[in-house]
Amino acid sequence: MNTMNKTNRLFSTVAMLVAAILFASIQSFAQCKPKIKIDGQSTGVSQTDEFGLRLPLWLKENQSLAIGSSVSSISVLEFDVNGSALEFIQVLSITSITGVQVPTGKVWKVESVVMENSPSTYRSITYSIPGTYTWTVPACAEEICVELWGGGGGGSGSYVSAGSAAGGGGGGFGSGCFSVTPGASYSVTVGDGGTGGSTASAGGTGGASSVGSLISANGGNGGLASATGGTGGTGGTSSAATNVTGGPGTGGGPDCGSISGMGGTGANGGAGGVGVGSGTNGNPGTAPAGGGGGGGSGTCSGSRSGGKGGAGRVVITW
Repeated sequence: MNTMNKTNRLFSTVAMLVAAILFASIQSFAQCKPKIKIDGQSTGVSQTDEFGLRLPLWLKENQSLAIGSSVSSISVLEFDVNGSALEFIQVLSITSITGVQVPTGKVWKVESVVMENSPSTYRSITYSIPGTYTWTVPACAEEICVELWGGGGGGSGSYVSAGSAAGGGGGGFGSGCFSVTPGASYSVTVGDGGTGGSTASAGGTGGASSVGSLISANGGNGGLASATGGTGGTGGTSSAATNVTGGPGTGGGPDCGSISGMGGTGANGGAGGVGVGSGTNGNPGTAPAGGGGGGGSGTCSGSRSGGKGGAGRVVITW
């Protein structure tokens, strides 16, 4: 019996070491929650209460056990039931997806799980080219975090033989985390930067960026045009709980030959287009979300276009 006790202690020590190593692995895969199936019912498991059912756990005869999502195998200690005593028999590795029954007269101690090396674990995707896309939630993701920027506003164009032009406002920024369902699809929109204004015209408003109805960020407003320099565009905002407004563009100078207005800085994003001098088109804003610079005044006989706003951006992490 002493030999049996020593054997049991040895296996318990080994099992605890394996469990500690696997728990560290699980922590690094926190987004992809490991699941097992007990009697056909899927449940999350961990060495803590973080994911749901806590390990280790015991199964009696005729219960079934199978691997679930994000799990490649389950480590089990099998015991014979000998009256009121348990006698260790063997270590099992369960890999079945349909279920394996605990034999009659036996009990199983579920010690730990081995995680799949899922390619979707702790990944992110970045959309930086303006347009609309479809993104599908990966199989193991139950929560996503989103950062997004609206497009920067365009700079205005200058008047002929008058002052320089105004810069566009920076696009807004928002971020937040959301519960999602694996396999669900979301429409992702990346807002374009507003167009630069031509002669004596306001810059265009930057496009909004969004992920479905979960979160959105507006683009910056274009710079306004006037013969005396115009007014800088205001920055965009976001619907998110974490919302940073884009920087405002600045107005141009009132005189022929003056430096044009600066584009507003994108919220947590790119720089606005730098103001320019006589006879030069406005500089574009930097992505993500920088506002375009205003057009420089002509050499007292012409006009220049404003710079285009920087494109927005969407980053999804799971």
